[in-house]
Amino acid sequence: MKKSAFTLIEVSAAIVLLAACTVCFAQLVALVTSERASERSRQTAVDLLQNVLERLAATETEKLVSGDFDKMPFESLINRSLPDGKIAFESKTIENDIVLGTVTVSWNDGATRPRREIVMFRLL
Repeated sequence: MKKSAFTLIEVSAAIVLLAACTVCFAQLVALVTSERASERSRQTAVDLLQNVLERLAATETEKLVSGDFDKMPFESLINRSLPDGKIAFESKTIENDIVLGTVTVSWNDGATRPRREIVMFRLL
């Protein structure tokens, strides 16, 4: 009676296949983690922009046009929330009492990605 067992070649092939699957899974986990961090920083930037736009809506038009709005402490919010974050505000008078406010937030999203930027507009 012959015993059934795995040969050395079969075991080696199974180990190689298992190692390849493990490497692929590890790369997938790293990619998902990176994408989640990127999405988290993007969502933080969007939330920050919405906060700034709400403050813009509550600010008097004269302050926006004169440039006093730039003196508000948004840089500290950005620096705490986003790596190497910058915020810029620009106002442009379209008609007599209508002002177009443009807010831009930019940040570094890691060493492998270029600088990211989100721009939002609002009529004030």
